[in-house]
Amino acid sequence: MSNLLKKLSQKLKEFRISKGLDQQTLAQRSGLARSYISLIESGKKTAAVSTLALIADALGVGVGEFFEDTKNFRNPKIAANKNIELKPVAQKNSYGYTYTPLSIEKKNKIMDPFLVRIEPDSKQRYDFSHKGEEFNYILQGKLKLLYKGDEIILEKGDCVYFDSSVPHKLELIGDETVYMLSINATGIKKQEEK
Repeated sequence: MSNLLKKLSQKLKEFRISKGLDQQTLAQRSGLARSYISLIESGKKTAAVSTLALIADALGVGVGEFFEDTKNFRNPKIAANKNIELKPVAQKNSYGYTYTPLSIEKKNKIMDPFLVRIEPDSKQRYDFSHKGEEFNYILQGKLKLLYKGDEIILEKGDCVYFDSSVPHKLELIGDETVYMLSINATGIKKQEEK
């Protein structure tokens, strides 16, 4: 299990317990199965970002808080990360992609930036839907966004911004791995602790 996946699993469990919830209650609030919550908490499954958004919403936290390094926070107003180690949270998940959180040292974020990698053999079988808005910028490769019945082709240098509460799906086109910057925002900024 990677350090990021371990941190995500631990944080999920910590948040759930601190809110006084058992796995079944969290599952009901997030619309997921209790067994799936258990698998994520144990590090046996890697959740998609959209799934983390459902869990975060049920817990009243931001997605980025699962990855925050609270022991090493720098200035709460700015977080400059240099030489980021681009290791994905885990190996490719069942949704067909890997992601690396790009800002773990900024507290109370309203945006959560990720580097997403989609391999040629990836197949997204499900539509994603999560609270907030999403911005994707294609760094390499070509893919298709399915959104409200529209098909939007995106290539290197293209970007798209949309309401992520509307079901959407990304499909890779061709044999080239896709790298994209994906920024998810809930629009909810938490009060800074004093």
